[in-house]
Formats: sequence, structure tokens, C-alpha cells
Amino acid sequence: MRKKKVNIVYIILKIIMYILIVFFATDTIMQHISYSFYKGDRQLKDVIYEPEEIQINDSLFGYGYDLNLKTDKVILFFGGSMYIAYNSVGMYGGRYDCPFLSVDYYGTQKSKGKMNLKTMQKSAEELYDYAAKKYPGRDIYIFGHSYGCGMAAYLASVRECKHLVLASGYRTCADLYNKIIPIFWGPLQVFIKNNIRVDQYAKNTTCPVAVIGSDSDTTLNANIQHKLADCYKDAECKIFHGIKHEDYFVTDEVVDFVKDSILPSWL
Repeated sequence: MRKKKVNIVYIILKIIMYILIVFFATDTIMQHISYSFYKGDRQLKDVIYEPEEIQINDSLFGYGYDLNLKTDKVILFFGGSMYIAYNSVGMYGGRYDCPFLSVDYYGTQKSKGKMNLKTMQKSAEELYDYAAKKYPGRDIYIFGHSYGCGMAAYLASVRECKHLVLASGYRTCADLYNKIIPIFWGPLQVFIKNNIRVDQYAKNTTCPVAVIGSDSDTTLNANIQHKLADCYKDAECKIFHGIKHEDYFVTDEVVDFVKDSILPSWL
């Protein structure tokens, strides 16, 4: 009887061990995939606007557009997968008639160092401080798309922001990971090592927030956008029709909404 009990305990422990291995391995793989889009992604050959390289410090670089325009606004943009700073600026930078800046996180592209949650946050903060110094007195707007919504939301929670815009965002990395391997539900998120907790950043965000989604977005659907908006005390949630995940900021309907509702003084 005792031997049978020992065997049962052994089997249970072995099952637990395998479960832990699955969770830790899955998190490592998903994080590697997420980071690889920024580390290895190449510049688009055909861009709409010609990006201008910016050097934020000795180790941190990015790109900008309309850097010398005399306006009262600046946009800091954090792109999603495949949208490194060059690509983000090259595709979206000239649509808003104000300086438009994006950063390549530490450990990606020309920026030196190692990419992880802490250094991504540091990259965002240092981009903000660079812009605040270069454009003193101007209102700073923070935009994020897809994976980039995480750092956009973080930055708006630790720096003064005129308005935060999140297009196809998420509450935590679990919303992203569960689209591929649905195992990180509820408290099981504890196994996500570098979890980007937009739901927690929201608690420290005081600026107006606009959450944008689409009924045709199959990556981070409209239902997730409504739940994301609910994380904020007072956020507008705008769901468009027929826009695919990668097309928000190249769609005139979205750009017009941002100009009319977020940036009304530009009319």
C-alpha cells in the first residue's frame, strides 16, 4: 500500500514537472518570436515618407519625420510586429503635419544592448525625454499599434501625455499568446516572464485614451478592444468596419478619426 502511494505521488510530481516545462518553454518561445520581429526585421523598400534617423543617446536610435515643423504637437509612435522605427515612420509619419518619432528598442536594429521588458520601458522613456527636450512646451501624443501598444500604454502611465491612442491593443501578453497557444488564462499568466501589463499601466494613466479596433481584425479582435478600454477609467472605444490588423494607420477613415477627435485643433 505504501509503495502504491509513493508511486502515485511520483506520478503527480512528474505531471506537475511536465506542465511547468510546457508553460516555461511556451513563454520562452513566444517571447523569442515577439522580439525577433524587431531584432531581425528589415527596412521596407517602398515607404511613403522618407525617414530621418535620430540619435537619442550613444546607444539608442530611431527615426522621425517632419522633425522641423513648427507646431504645438509631437507624436511618439510605437509600432507592432515588423514595424521597426524606420518602417513606422516611413509608412505613417507624414499624415499628421507635426514631428513624428519612433524608437528602436535597446538590442534591436542599430540600438545597442539587450531587449527585455525593462530595456523596452527605458527606450520608451528616453524617447519621450529626447522629444520633450527637443520640442519644449509642445503637447506630446503617444500612439501604439498591436505589440507596440504595450510600451505606448506604459509610457503614458509614467510621463505626461496629452492623449494616448491604442490601435488593436491588448490587456497583457496573455491576449497575444493565447491567440496561438491558449494556455495562459487567469492566474496562469504568472508563467509569462516579461509580461506587458497594460491593465496595470492603465491604473496610473490620467490622460484621455482612445482604443481603436475593427470587426475585421482577426489578430486582436473587437471584443479584446472593449475589454482593454474597460481597464481605463475613461476611455473611448471606436470599432471600425472592414479594417485588417495591419491597416489601421494607412486607412483614411482611422487617420481622419484621429485628426478630428484626438487632434481637433488641427482642423
